[in-house]
Amino acid sequence: MNRLLSTCFTSVFLLLAACGGSSGGGSTTPVDPPAAGLLSPVTDATAFEASLKAGLTAMSSSEQLSLENATADSNFTGTYTQEVNVDEFDAVRYDGTHLYVAPRRFFHCCFLLAEASLDGAVNTGNPPQSSIRILSTDPANGSAQVAGTIDLDSNVSVQGMYLADNRMLALTAESVYGSYGDLWADIAIWAPERFGFQVYDVSDVSQPALELDAKIDGIFVESRRIDDTVYIVSRYTPFIDQIHYYVTNATEQARNEQILASVQLDELLPRITIDGVTEALVRPDRCFVTTDDDSPGYPVITTITAVPVNNPSAYSTTCYNENAYGVYVSEEALYLSELRPEVALARNVTRIHKFALSGTEVSYRGSADIDGNVWRGGQADFRMSEHEGDLRVLASQFDGNSEDFVDHKLYVLREAATSERLELDIVSTLPNDSRPEEIGKPNEALYGVRFLADRAYAVTFLQIDPLYVLDLADPEDPFIAGELEITGFSDFLHPVSNDLLLGLGRGGNGGVKLELFDVSDISQPLSRGSATLGGPGSWSEAIYDRHAFTYQSDVDGMDRLAIPANLQSLDGNFNFFESGLYLFEIRDKNSPPIASLNSVGSIRPPVDGEIRPYYSVRNRSFIHDDTVYYVRDEDVWSAFWDTPTIVNGPF
Repeated sequence: MNRLLSTCFTSVFLLLAACGGSSGGGSTTPVDPPAAGLLSPVTDATAFEASLKAGLTAMSSSEQLSLENATADSNFTGTYTQEVNVDEFDAVRYDGTHLYVAPRRFFHCCFLLAEASLDGAVNTGNPPQSSIRILSTDPANGSAQVAGTIDLDSNVSVQGMYLADNRMLALTAESVYGSYGDLWADIAIWAPERFGFQVYDVSDVSQPALELDAKIDGIFVESRRIDDTVYIVSRYTPFIDQIHYYVTNATEQARNEQILASVQLDELLPRITIDGVTEALVRPDRCFVTTDDDSPGYPVITTITAVPVNNPSAYSTTCYNENAYGVYVSEEALYLSELRPEVALARNVTRIHKFALSGTEVSYRGSADIDGNVWRGGQADFRMSEHEGDLRVLASQFDGNSEDFVDHKLYVLREAATSERLELDIVSTLPNDSRPEEIGKPNEALYGVRFLADRAYAVTFLQIDPLYVLDLADPEDPFIAGELEITGFSDFLHPVSNDLLLGLGRGGNGGVKLELFDVSDISQPLSRGSATLGGPGSWSEAIYDRHAFTYQSDVDGMDRLAIPANLQSLDGNFNFFESGLYLFEIRDKNSPPIASLNSVGSIRPPVDGEIRPYYSVRNRSFIHDDTVYYVRDEDVWSAFWDTPTIVNGPF
């Protein structure tokens, strides 16, 4: 199988902070080499160097890929996350006392990805001396005021922030290239770029104090946090002057070999600068290389770095030299996936690596290859979920068959019970010989996916929207328990309770649709009502970015939710007529037969003193008691839940 070498270097940084401390970046603490799986530990730095250089001299292939919260008992909402105890970075954060609002992300360079507009990454037009604003909130009076600011360097974009223990960690970068997904495989060279993180003491928000400033070679992509552990996903390409990154002929190959002959290993690896002191980020004895026999080497470093937030200079790192295409993080492990085309067999294979997380220790636990494509950008991490040690994955295989061009398959993976070779065993699949019913009708694409304990919900769509309920109680024998066909489709699924599921997506008329599903009887899911906003062309950021979705449970016997939307006219003429934050309640959720989805109204801040449509790119909202704080681009507005038309601000 040929490797797609036009993808060039990837670097994934896992900035972990954990209790108990660990060795620092300069530590020489030996690591016991684990057994080999699809990755094997580096035992010879010279061989590691040769592997990296081989990837920079191999001929480029012409192959193309076939691609396609706050705590439950809190009185305020935070940032919506996929996993309850795995925090996610965002450029707007709320801790119940202060709002932290960073400027919208921007591009200053040359790569603009298709999904970037859905990711809030646009040119803000802000002056170079922009800042993070810190606002004190007063929910009783529905107000807020600026309490402090943090100045940003020019040409620096804030990717997101974390709040923990009177500290704020800001993730910053020079450029924004979008998240993991298909277009990452089409870009060859990302260097020279740098991103960084800054840790501030915000115990006194009027005077935030910088505790540490770190700059890292590479491109920032993704991030997660567990307790005091922050995970940053990035990519790195070594910048070697005059080298050909797309080797297409023997002359270029010979020229690269000549240049690389005088290049040392440390020149191929990323470096980190902490408070002005620069050192190597990775050590070969903490790295892995692919065990593929047909791989000529690959100029890719995927690096997992553990950084204690209380002492971030005491980091440790683990790395491997394969490409990475997607990331999913559970409370216990980090999974990296890579799409690998098998052209001869006209199919795609996804390789998945598992790294267990324990404090600052990151341990390779095994790998598996499965048929199909898992990652397609956006919120595809919902296609993965770990439960009781098993990884459940939904993959899609595109085969070009006009009668049914795509097949969807569930995989259940589990660590092999062997110490000789680290693997993820395929425990079961669905469909299979004994349960051949397919997930989805012919030619239906896979949209919303949500794994919840021993169930999975999957939405496929072509002309109607089948909602499938998969029973995973026996991981060795999963089966389709039931399905419901409705118009439109859901891209995003949220669990209301064990018996109710909320879907957000598109209605049959092209508008933004919310649907309440009754799944109390998984063999017969039902709809308990829906609401559609606007007509064709209407759009909600919450469909594609879960951080724009706000949900608060159990408020006076009901649940509250808010979504932003830009609405087009119902007549199909695509007239932009309304925008705002739309509020809903779910009532009687403890009695599924009478549960209902109800509109409460909308918060529509004025534009130049009048209520009219405003196309906002970044929208966030937080509910605190009966006050809703709505962050539209950089402005903060507020309204009381029961009187949303009375809007205060901007603050």
